[in-house]
Amino acid sequence: MQIALKAADIGHLAAALPVHCRWLGVLEEEFFRQGDKEKALGIPISPLFDRAKQGVSKSQVGFFDFVALPLVRALTDGFPGASPLAACFERNYTHWKTVEAEAAAQQAAAQQAPVQQPRQRGE
Repeated sequence: MQIALKAADIGHLAAALPVHCRWLGVLEEEFFRQGDKEKALGIPISPLFDRAKQGVSKSQVGFFDFVALPLVRALTDGFPGASPLAACFERNYTHWKTVEAEAAAQQAAAQQAPVQQPRQRGE
């Protein structure tokens, strides 16, 4: 029962991609607001709650790898009827893996691009 409740808690991970992304944005804003309050109180800002740093929308692959997929796979082990839910988790996981791979490729390309020196007058 606890696994099913937790899967329901993170159920937006199985929603259609536009719905999932909307939920993710709302969740990230909630986290940032908590971080704003922590900052105002002068206490350490919780991980992923600092607006000046990476938020939850940039850590989806890790969350799927270490939390969501093991959880939903455990659920389907006990309740095979939950397999369609697991398939939806996997679909969105594939999306985030693609996004992460594209970002890594862009970063690698940017690092390999030659740096052009500014031209001197008269050149």
